[in-house]
Amino acid sequence: MGHTLLHQILVSDLVVPIMFAEAPEHRSLTQFGVRLGEDTWLRPDLVVVRREQIHKDVPYVTGVPLLVVEVASEASRARDLGARRDLWARHGLTSYWVVNLVGENPEMRVYELAGESYLERARLSWGESYWVTEPFKFEVAPDQIFERLPRKLVEKWRVNVPKPPAPDLPPAGEKVLYDAFSSRWPTGAEKVELEDGCPVFYGVWDERDVEIAERTYPGRVVRLDQKPSRPGTLRVLPAADDESPVRARRRKPTALPEPEPE
Repeated sequence: MGHTLLHQILVSDLVVPIMFAEAPEHRSLTQFGVRLGEDTWLRPDLVVVRREQIHKDVPYVTGVPLLVVEVASEASRARDLGARRDLWARHGLTSYWVVNLVGENPEMRVYELAGESYLERARLSWGESYWVTEPFKFEVAPDQIFERLPRKLVEKWRVNVPKPPAPDLPPAGEKVLYDAFSSRWPTGAEKVELEDGCPVFYGVWDERDVEIAERTYPGRVVRLDQKPSRPGTLRVLPAADDESPVRARRRKPTALPEPEPE
């Protein structure tokens, strides 16, 4: 089974039980953007938000959600369990869950904010469960979530909104903001986000993709976060005074932390 189909099935299985558990003033959304600021736009697999965070005719919600759930892939796993988890903690997200495939069965990791960082409250394999109370009372149980629920019900939560034309990019030394970024997504990306003014593309990238990104974002630093042709992320950083994009690209990539051994 291809990653895209498997990913959709896992997300759809999550949506229905969460929908039934959430409060009336909440709303579950899949593959919806979260705009945390002018320079940070993320696209979690599933979010639970307050209804007032949803705005008509725009493909994103504003402000910090109540819950974020990510289904990790080979390209996103390191960030889901590392840099992106830390970013959500910095913005004050109280509940963060990650679905991570271990063999053929999904494992679920439940994180809760404690101060400025997350505590891992549970790491659940098949047959295990854990009750959470925030943002609602819910039994996190991988075998119950991913085995018994109808999968087509998720379609009514999917929303497609046309993207308006984007303005010109800012100077290479400045952050990229959402409006200038929203229509420049590469068609081959598994997922695209904007983090602190830096576009982040998930997928399998090589030096040719880096060269294309350098032409798309002229003057900026384009960096792979893993070896070329390996699943992971390609980031576009503001230009630095002491280095050119070419030198930054040829430097040995800085790999993100690997997930903890199982």
